[in-house]
Amino acid sequence: MMAVDCWTLWVSLVLGATAVFILWWRRYVGVFAHRRVPYVTPLPVVGNMLDVVFCRKSMPDILNDLYQKLDPHPYAGLFSFTIPVLLIRDPELIRAITVKDFDHFTDHMNFINAEKSNPLSQKMLVALKGKEWHDMRITLSPAFTTMKIKNMFMLITDIGQQVVAYLEKRTSDFDVSAGNENLLVLEMKDFFTRITNDVIATTAFGIKVDSLSEPDNLFYRMGRDLTAVRVIVGIGYTLFPKLMQLLGIPFMDRTATEFFKSTVIETIETREKQGIVRPDVIHLLMQARRGELRSEEAGKDGSTEGKGKRLTNDDIAAQAILFFFGGFDTVSTLMTFCSYLLATHEDVQRRLQQEVDDVMKKNRGKPDYEQVMACQYLDMVISAQRFALMETKVVLLYLVSRFSFHVVAKTPVPLQIQPNNLTLSIKGGAWVGIRRRS
Repeated sequence: MMAVDCWTLWVSLVLGATAVFILWWRRYVGVFAHRRVPYVTPLPVVGNMLDVVFCRKSMPDILNDLYQKLDPHPYAGLFSFTIPVLLIRDPELIRAITVKDFDHFTDHMNFINAEKSNPLSQKMLVALKGKEWHDMRITLSPAFTTMKIKNMFMLITDIGQQVVAYLEKRTSDFDVSAGNENLLVLEMKDFFTRITNDVIATTAFGIKVDSLSEPDNLFYRMGRDLTAVRVIVGIGYTLFPKLMQLLGIPFMDRTATEFFKSTVIETIETREKQGIVRPDVIHLLMQARRGELRSEEAGKDGSTEGKGKRLTNDDIAAQAILFFFGGFDTVSTLMTFCSYLLATHEDVQRRLQQEVDDVMKKNRGKPDYEQVMACQYLDMVISAQRFALMETKVVLLYLVSRFSFHVVAKTPVPLQIQPNNLTLSIKGGAWVGIRRRS
């Protein structure tokens, strides 16, 4: 009799669990089905991200596959694990969301702000919601106009010249007329990550570092630790943010976060005491706090700026860290792929160098902001966000004016994307040869 009761209980539990799963599944898939939105059929829990779990494909490759699969729909649904995602494919819809109707799309996915134990991450613009986001954006927008970014041009130019000086020294013993056996071979992701670190250090934090000549400097080590988010941690905060909090696993390295926070606050206090003015992000944020900035759009067509937020030191530190987080890996990845493609497409590199040579000759090797941004072929080679575009153009312009990129034995041809990284990287490393131009 006891055995029968146990069997009945077991069957009841299984049937109950099955019923709950079916109801959950219908609701899970129904997010798009009930709205008659086309979607890619997901698997339970992992959604359309099974290849991420098994590290079989990189995230960019997976998204590209899904994008192609959803052709010709202007928009369609997919599932990032348990999170439904609407993929927009139509350029006009993208323009409407990111420009015309941007104020209606205020909230971001809960990656950074899921870490409730890190109060600084809660103050970052991408972590704010609704009115808080709106007020912070009103405060910050005037700090990042084209004119304000243009004022940082000379800071980036200094880094470009610093990179050239480093490579001149490293390649001084190489014979320019020799073949591809006599080249300086570098892993370009590491190379450009160090350059990007130095650009962010000077433009965002007001600190001058040289991560090529001093490869183990504290600022670079802290920046690397800050941005080194492991795949498993990213997945954990996507699926189980409360569990990650309970286990005490941080999304961003706490030591690095505190380092950058103290750096920003010390810089602010020093500048306020000594009246130091420097054309960088911290100065702009300090101006924003004092209400000294005005957006380029304000006053047009009778429009007025709304009331912004009074920035605290922690608010300024949070936005500076976000600036680092957003630009450390993305811009270095852009430069890495540019150098790889220039090395593997010599005709494109030669044409680019012709344009750069003309610009350098006309301006005695020191072109200004307008002249660099007017380089049409350089613009065809690179196209990115406004600050990233200026940074990448300046660095590449100084590089290709004095050096050429070449394919070497360690260069991975054909190019394959590393499958087990959250960010875009080349499998086997972006090894490229560098030679001084004659």
